[in-house]
Amino acid sequence: MLTRKTYLIILATIMALLMFLIFRVENWQLWCLIVMIASLWGTSKDAKQISWLRFMPAGLLTLLIFYIIYKYANPFWFKVVAWQTESMHHTFNWNEWFNSIPGNAPWMFQLWQPEWLTTYMQSVYIYGFTLTYWLCIIRAFFTKDVKKFGRYALAGYLLQVPLILPFYNLIFLQEVWYVQGTPDLLERGLTAAEAFNVTINCFPSMHTSIAFAAVLLAMRERSKWYRWIVGVFGISIMISTLYLNIHWIIDMFAGMLFAYGCVKLADWIVDRKAFDRFTNYFEGFGAKLEQKLIKDNPTTHDKDFGA
Repeated sequence: MLTRKTYLIILATIMALLMFLIFRVENWQLWCLIVMIASLWGTSKDAKQISWLRFMPAGLLTLLIFYIIYKYANPFWFKVVAWQTESMHHTFNWNEWFNSIPGNAPWMFQLWQPEWLTTYMQSVYIYGFTLTYWLCIIRAFFTKDVKKFGRYALAGYLLQVPLILPFYNLIFLQEVWYVQGTPDLLERGLTAAEAFNVTINCFPSMHTSIAFAAVLLAMRERSKWYRWIVGVFGISIMISTLYLNIHWIIDMFAGMLFAYGCVKLADWIVDRKAFDRFTNYFEGFGAKLEQKLIKDNPTTHDKDFGA
């Protein structure tokens, strides 16, 4: 029979292992870890006052599911792109039209590009797409708030992917540098065939939509520190899409509008009574274990785990 404290240590070990696996998917750099840890500062201001034992069992299971989706999302996405290239006949081809719109190409962001800023923008663009989402998901986990968990997951990714695919399937629009025949500022070393494939799916900008959804939700949190981190990081991602000559300016604004719609849809889902019932089941799963363990060891409290 496990004591309450021992059980919490086991859950914490599983949590640490999951965090490690999440970081290994794209081999995030040290600065990604620093940003992640910094974002957790002041989490207690937004935390729900329930025990870790009530939240963690279902919370870890949910985190595991998100990790599996994350691990296999990239291979799936490349299959979608390959299918689009081979099978799809887009209804609209916007390359020439977008290139002809005055001020739509982000030329003003290429006027001053020192090496240090380009390196920063490249790193932000490459890692920010998924890091922004995980910053919010992991922090939501540490708040022990099921509704916050659901809101970030839905608005930041789970709603965005299925809802953005119709745009990408209908609209053929490629990255600015490819359409205008300028160098790839991400320095990906692409062949002609690879460049053609990876530069589609521009409208709306999903880098922007994921980052902006995170910013919108972060602004609701009490922790000023967290709001600043997500705000600065999210805006950096949005600017990087223009600085690196990848997205058209209309792409970015469309991504922001799309993100706003996803946040509102996530709000509608999470605020339904059905989600309240889901929250009760979510917490109830851990509560049953908590009740059993309290009987086994009634003198040990959750404060041993930092609740």
